[in-house]
Amino acid sequence: MSENPVSMTAQTRYAGFWRRFIAAVLDQIILLVGRAFVYGAIGLIIYAMLFVFDARNQIDLVFRIYAGILALVDFWITWIYFAAMESSTLQGSLGKLALGIRVSNTDMKRITFEQATARYFAKIISSLTFGVGYLLCAYSSKKQALHDFIGKTVLTVR
Repeated sequence: MSENPVSMTAQTRYAGFWRRFIAAVLDQIILLVGRAFVYGAIGLIIYAMLFVFDARNQIDLVFRIYAGILALVDFWITWIYFAAMESSTLQGSLGKLALGIRVSNTDMKRITFEQATARYFAKIISSLTFGVGYLLCAYSSKKQALHDFIGKTVLTVR
């Protein structure tokens, strides 16, 4: 016997704007700490390389390379963190888990890594709309932001 989708939706609690916002802040704090360790390790390696290759007189070039490496690493860490966590059996990043939020597809099933990746990159579009893409969750029936519509996901409260 299957449940009627209408009754299932009536019982579902969707995560609203403020809960999602606080989860995002927590995630950024977690990522900040993680990035600090990675950036420090990369910085130490580059500093050591300055001496190994006797490139101390090319410090301006080295810092530009370092900045480029950090930008790529930051992009990669953030993408993998969100995509891997949201597509895992946990169904959410650490910030979302702390607030009892679960990421699901519109059928209330776990999303794939590909869906989580699409959702992550769609957040760029939500940001490019001067935040309006994020504010959509305050007004949509299932409290979906623009990137949720694109990724075909919903955020529910456990």
